[in-house]
Parts: sequence; structure tokens; C-alpha cells
Amino acid sequence: MADIDIFNIEPHQVSRDLRGYTVFFYGEWKTGKTTIASKFPNALLLAFEKGYNALAGVRPQPINSWAEFKKVLRQLKDPRAKEMYETIVLDTVDIAYDYCTKYICDNAIRPDGGYGVDSISDIPFGKGYGLVEKEFDTALRSIVQMDYGLVIISHSTDKTFTNESGVQYNRIVPTLDKRANNVCARMCDLVGYSRPVEDKDGNLTTKLFLRATPRYEAGSRFKYTPDCIDFSYENLVDAISKAIDAQAEQDGAQYFTDERNNAYKDTTVELNFDDLMEKNNNLIKEMIENNSEEDFVSYYQPRIVQITDRYLGRGQKMSQCSREQIEALSLIYDDLLLLSQEKK
Repeated sequence: MADIDIFNIEPHQVSRDLRGYTVFFYGEWKTGKTTIASKFPNALLLAFEKGYNALAGVRPQPINSWAEFKKVLRQLKDPRAKEMYETIVLDTVDIAYDYCTKYICDNAIRPDGGYGVDSISDIPFGKGYGLVEKEFDTALRSIVQMDYGLVIISHSTDKTFTNESGVQYNRIVPTLDKRANNVCARMCDLVGYSRPVEDKDGNLTTKLFLRATPRYEAGSRFKYTPDCIDFSYENLVDAISKAIDAQAEQDGAQYFTDERNNAYKDTTVELNFDDLMEKNNNLIKEMIENNSEEDFVSYYQPRIVQITDRYLGRGQKMSQCSREQIEALSLIYDDLLLLSQEKK
């Protein structure tokens, strides 16, 4: 659980360092998405799609299953990984989501008690879709919580939709499953759509579109991001830097920094079940020792029962807690600490 203290919160500073952000590139084939993603600082390319053959100097890790991806996530916690890598690239996230779906299907419990179903829709009551989305969201979010930058790559498709009036229209969107796309879109600071654009002389230039239109999906958390740029890493850095400078001019330079700043960084404190049990028991022991038997029985004991009932359920005792109830134990400790400081 996070160490919560709302009385010592400093104003958030927007960082000019792209390593603190999550970026989503999608677009037409062969428009340089992987090439440009590999130029992010100290990038590790998790190659669900093997599209790095022509990329000199890239550090790829082929991924052929969700289990392999989870092994990489485990290794990213290692301090040695933090020294080597600053940006994690998922190419393509479509295949990652497919592997995640297969993983949930393979581990689903069937009505006959066995394991494995053929399709996510075979999991009763539509629960399978939620399980996939939760597993996928948790895995991707863990990367940014470990303080890595994240670049997600997908392809584009021209899809037909129907609006509230029943009128059909077409819009260019990622090929990613809509549930996976929702996960990626809500956690990304920038979503860019890439495609070649022909100028008046017939020359093709790859553009990255950063502002949504009725024709295609895109977006940025940076207020002054341009509508589009020539697609290169240098141009992207320059565009974000200028957008941040313009915002700093409006909002005040004190809210902006050149240092890396990751809003998703995991600030939680690792809870220890045995330690919490001992602390809670010690607090109760102190209340017994520091008060007369009459005061403890009449004042503190009913309040201790009230606290445990609140978090564990009526009639349940801390001694009956399972290790899965560690967060409840933490909340009990906070309340017992306040109770122990009360003066009868």
C-alpha cells in the first residue's frame, strides 16, 4: 500500500524528459514505427512481431508466449536491468494481447474441473474478457510502475462504425482489440498515427499525426502539441519540448522540470503479513498493560472488536486472517494505533 500523507503533497511538475512517458504509435505498414521506437533512450525491444531484422544496434528479445513476457517483467525488477534499459518497446501489442488471451484460456477452469477452453467466450458469464483485460492492464502498467518509459506499437485499419443516429462512418483506428486499445489509450500520454503523405511534387514523407480528427484516432496530454510532424525521433522530442515550453509560459515555469518524472511510478510500500500481525498484537498488549483491567474491558476492548469487525467481518478475529487479507490488516493497524493514542 502507498504511504498516504495528503498534508505533504508537492505540486506536480511536468517533465521535458520523454523517458517518463508512455507513447503509442500505430499506423500503416513500413512507416518507421519500430525504427523510431528503438531510438528511445536505452530501449529494450520486446519483439512479439519479428520486425527488427534491418535495425542495426537494436537490443531485441523475441517473445513467443505470455509466460515469456511475464518472465521478462520479473527480470525488469532486477537492478541490473535498470542499469541497462530505460525504455521498453512492445512490438506489436496486438500479438501481446493475443498471447494474453491464450494464457487466460489455457488456465481457465472448466465445469468438469479440468483446465483450458478453446475460446475466451467459453468462460461463463462473459468473465473471460474481464480476466484478459485485467491481466493485460496489470502487466503493461507494471512496466511504467517500475519506472521505465514505454512505447507501444500497433498497426492501423480503416474501420466502419455506426453513430447514435444509425449513420455509418469510417475511421482509422489501431488494429488492436477494442478492450486492449482502451487499456493502452487511457495509460498513454501520446497516441500518434503514422502514414505516408504525398506532397504536390509527388514525394512521399511519413507523417505522425498527433491530434484526433473525425477521420483518425490520435491524441496527446500536451496542450500545445502540433497536429502532425515529419515522423522521426528528433522531431517528436522537439515537438514535445516546444509544447511543454508553451505550456510553461502559460502556467508558470515552477511547474516544469528537465528531470525525469513518472506519474505512474510505483510508490507503494511492501506489506509484510507477519510484521503487521506482530505490530497489531503489540498495540493491543500495550493497551492492556497501560490501562486498568476495568478501563480496557469497558472502553478499549469493544472498540478493538468494532475495528476488526469493520475490516474482517462481524465476529472475525485477526488470528483467523489469511495472508490474502494483508491490506485489511494494514488498515486495522492504522485504526488500532489511533485508538492506542486516545485518552479515555
